[in-house]
Amino acid sequence: MLGAGRRRLVSIRFMSQYANLSRDELVAKLQALELANSPTSATSDAGPSTHHPTAPPPTTTAAVSDIPVDGKTMLKGKGKPLKVKPSKAFEFNQHPTRHVALLVAYHGWPYSGLAIQNEQDDTPTVEAELLKALEKTRLIEQGKGWDGCGFSRCGRTDRGVSGAGQVVSLWVRSNRKEPGMGWRPSIMPPPPPKTDEHGRPIVARASPLGEHAYPRLLNNVLPPSIRVLGWSPIPEEFDARFSCTTRHYKYAFHHRPTPASPELDLDLMRRAVRKMLGEHDFRNFCRLDGSKQIESHSRRVIDAWFNTDEAYPGMVVFNLIGSAFLWHQVRHIIAVLFLVGSKLEAPELVDELLDVSKCPSRPAYQMGHPLPLTLYECGFEGLDWRAGGYDGPTSGITADELVMEDDSRAKLERGLEELRQEAELRAWQVGNAVNKMREIYGKPAQVDTSSLFPTGGGEMLSMSTYRPVMSRSRGDTPEEVNRKWREKNPDKVRRGVQGVQGGDE
Repeated sequence: MLGAGRRRLVSIRFMSQYANLSRDELVAKLQALELANSPTSATSDAGPSTHHPTAPPPTTTAAVSDIPVDGKTMLKGKGKPLKVKPSKAFEFNQHPTRHVALLVAYHGWPYSGLAIQNEQDDTPTVEAELLKALEKTRLIEQGKGWDGCGFSRCGRTDRGVSGAGQVVSLWVRSNRKEPGMGWRPSIMPPPPPKTDEHGRPIVARASPLGEHAYPRLLNNVLPPSIRVLGWSPIPEEFDARFSCTTRHYKYAFHHRPTPASPELDLDLMRRAVRKMLGEHDFRNFCRLDGSKQIESHSRRVIDAWFNTDEAYPGMVVFNLIGSAFLWHQVRHIIAVLFLVGSKLEAPELVDELLDVSKCPSRPAYQMGHPLPLTLYECGFEGLDWRAGGYDGPTSGITADELVMEDDSRAKLERGLEELRQEAELRAWQVGNAVNKMREIYGKPAQVDTSSLFPTGGGEMLSMSTYRPVMSRSRGDTPEEVNRKWREKNPDKVRRGVQGVQGGDE
């Protein structure tokens, strides 16, 4: 007989082995053990079987060690295996599609820009995450990429730049059954209706709002740094890039760049930016790219102004609206404004940089940091945003439909508010360290800031002796940049290959 200590050890081992099994899994284990140890399953070492010749043969079953603990293939009842229906392959072409616009917001700092550089590349981008989410929810066809769904974006933001009003257009799977704006029937016959165990058709519960709730589906699988704020039905000819009429960028900065420096002179900055209103050649306010072979750098600035936000004391927001922008144009504009606001340059510097007959190429100066820049809004005609699955014009929404639509909006806003409060708490934690330093050492002493100026994002640039922008070395003219690229890439020139076209950043 086993001693008490030996029995306890066996008991502990038994419990640890089966403690996590469910009741059904334990029953299956016991049934398998009983079958394995019954007389009918004895081995030939004891001679022929002694069971009655007319008795049915024993039920074949798996060994105890072969029965998985996930319950998918365990035994049920008296040795009968569970019937597991093989899952049917999803056929995208059996579903209708529709043309929609998505309103996307994202934090730019975790990503290497908005656009996918290469669909086989693992570089983290906003579009790479969006593409994965669309495929995972089966809203677009797996493996076809952006070309397979007619994808277009209204602007292209660079590494670190965020978006609050990015708009993309594409064709997605639809729940709509009848024709409508931007709707296409399925290419293949629709799948047969689902049936119950008696072969009777199962009538699916129709969505009370008619369409898939695209923001909810995508936000369930997107990282928290990317949120789809709404969707809108659009006609077939709509294109997020070419249908966009205006782009509104915001750039935030602190009125007093450092505790020891004076406040930026906003009046001088306003005088400087007013000179940019209207249509001008902005070649000296952008980064040139020969792969795009851009011949005209003329762009129109519609409006520009500064405002403050009561929720963020000491913060100033620069607003810039234009019909289109060049690569890094906004960040070059804010860099020049910082020099003017720091009183290192006069507002007339803008006049000199815009006069391309006297200044045909850009002098060397540091462009603004990407962190504070946001693509805030893109202007379109006819878009009708909704957060849920409502499929009609929002101007005609009923009270019951509005309740469900408001619920979708409220859930989305709660998630965004959590992120906002988390960011504020992180800033508060950093502020605690600053306050502790001031308790110990007192306020920072005044230092010479005559050659110290901001570049955005909390960063400052210092020069022992400031050198005026117009006296600095200059880069190549746009014509030279284009010519050098053509000479370096003759094969691409013959094939007509150009770089990615699109918005500012």
